[in-house]
Amino acid sequence: MTTSTDTTTRRIDRFPGAHRAEDLMGSHVGIDIRTALPQRELRPLLDDAFRWLRWVEETFSTRRPDSQLNRLARKEITPEEAAPELTEVLQRIAELDKITDGFFGGATGEAAGSGYVRDWALERVSRALAAAGAVDHCVSADGDVRVRGSARPGVPWRVGLKDPSEGAVSRVVFAHDLAVATAERPSGSGTQGDLASVTVVGPDLATAGAYATALHAMGSVRARRFAREIALPKDTQATPYDVMLTGLDGRVTSTPGFLVYGPDVKAS
Repeated sequence: MTTSTDTTTRRIDRFPGAHRAEDLMGSHVGIDIRTALPQRELRPLLDDAFRWLRWVEETFSTRRPDSQLNRLARKEITPEEAAPELTEVLQRIAELDKITDGFFGGATGEAAGSGYVRDWALERVSRALAAAGAVDHCVSADGDVRVRGSARPGVPWRVGLKDPSEGAVSRVVFAHDLAVATAERPSGSGTQGDLASVTVVGPDLATAGAYATALHAMGSVRARRFAREIALPKDTQATPYDVMLTGLDGRVTSTPGFLVYGPDVKAS
């Protein structure tokens, strides 16, 4: 019974760290750092993170005529002249569309690519924060969340999952190092499909978000099959991603590994 992740994590009064939020890439982006670093170190980390996110927004914008994405589409610049991040993202989107048999990009259009760019950018920010010593943090945007470390010493982060029909948090994911992404059926949507929402958890937010988008587009039967494939990949070198599916009838099922993070979910 999930519609989105609740990115509100209760801050403890006077707990070390820093928080900042801005509206970027069509989403409300928040960074919550809990590592006990001096403010003189935390402020530059947040400045750098949001500066880079604004660069991503400008580079990948589909609305700005002068964005590198649009200039590349019009062949005004070559892939070699574009930022290497642009080529990296476009290649990965193509790979994920192939892995999901066209259900990622093909079934959802431009929105899927925009969502991937946002989640990719948040994952990059999370890695940069950890590398800079801010190992305890939560980076979020409109329900997609990347957590690392602890919310407070020894305590995992709590990510709330909302009931699609009621909008209230009905389940909680507990984790010290996890990406959580949700794709949901828009309110009042007349689109086909029998899934109200899909939540995917794993090590990379961009991939988790892409899988959630594709699974939601597949419908329950095919989604359950694909969920098992990504939860128990045949390639032993591949990283598993676990899935929770919520049907329009309210029935919730998940891959067995999801129980590690949310024990009140029924495994399928």
